[in-house]
Amino acid sequence: MALYAAEGIVLGARSWGEADKVMTIFTRERGLLRAAAYGCRRPRSPLAGAMQMFVHADLQLAEGGRLETVKTASVRVHHAKLSLDLTALAYATFAAEVIREFLPEGIADNAFFDRLSAILTAFETRNPRVTALAAVLQTLAAAGLQQSYERCLHCGAEIVGDACFSVREGGALCPDCSSADATAFSEELRRLLVGLENFDWEKPASLQLRGGTLMAAESIVLAHVQELVGHPLRSLTFLAQLGGVL
Repeated sequence: MALYAAEGIVLGARSWGEADKVMTIFTRERGLLRAAAYGCRRPRSPLAGAMQMFVHADLQLAEGGRLETVKTASVRVHHAKLSLDLTALAYATFAAEVIREFLPEGIADNAFFDRLSAILTAFETRNPRVTALAAVLQTLAAAGLQQSYERCLHCGAEIVGDACFSVREGGALCPDCSSADATAFSEELRRLLVGLENFDWEKPASLQLRGGTLMAAESIVLAHVQELVGHPLRSLTFLAQLGGVL
């Protein structure tokens, strides 16, 4: 088995066998991958500390057929605050599930890797609800699955002011192209969605947020995610149990 070094962020883990885990890791070098971490559930395992959710680690991996194998791992960033704040953890878990669902395995994306690192830091320092919504929008964009907010789906005209939105068609419609099933799409809502989709984590700009507008943005994005996935997201159940919104 060929060995290679990788920088990765843990986005999923499930128990396997008596003491092992199957990890989902987003790596700088090879994008999303799955890897076996043998013995990591044993307290004295040298892999135990790094094979936790949201840990950013330097890894040595062995290539495999169905799964890579984690040979060594050293922690770069632990994001310990996420384990202390259940609400932030729930929103971060939702963002991680969306990444696992929509980003292809084995495709490197340096820009998204850096963005993901900044997003996890933001979950510890910013409003986790808003952070999750921005993270999901940017994940969909990275996967080429984003909705159209700034131009009319039908005629391509730039949306100016209030317009309409079609959940069925997945985007904004200008007043001239509005359909029977379209709903109101205010300029405020459009600006919020565009601002979150383009949010710069390194140089964050202030966002104009009102509760009703944020809820409307969440409704649009979640409906799109659920339609694409086609099955319930487990992380949303965890979020609902904590009284979270999305």
